[in-house]
Amino acid sequence: MFLNGTAMSGGADHHLVGDSPLVARTTTAPRYRFHAVGGRYPALEDVGPGGASVVGEVYEMDYAQLREVLLPGEPDGLELGVIELIDGSGSLAMVLRREYPSLPPLTDISELASWRAYRESQQ
Repeated sequence: MFLNGTAMSGGADHHLVGDSPLVARTTTAPRYRFHAVGGRYPALEDVGPGGASVVGEVYEMDYAQLREVLLPGEPDGLELGVIELIDGSGSLAMVLRREYPSLPPLTDISELASWRAYRESQQ
């Protein structure tokens, strides 16, 4: 599972990862727009060529941890999807919900490519 927000190591929601081992600190392939949704949480949007690479962490997470702990803690504006990592491999990740009628405003933070960098820029 690729994480790029508050569930990353040191983040406020890292406890949702449980005992899942960290596999890699990496980035996505350069095909995503990275958004701050209402300033509250990050979201990946696949735009194909011309996108940006986004910083994150990959965890080996069993389905029980994913289904019963991590996913219920995710915001409504996200959905489970598959993303491409910089090495060409795929990973589960939370991505911007394709159709969501009451999504808060999006701020494109692709240039920062990191939720932590965005949060630091807001302080």
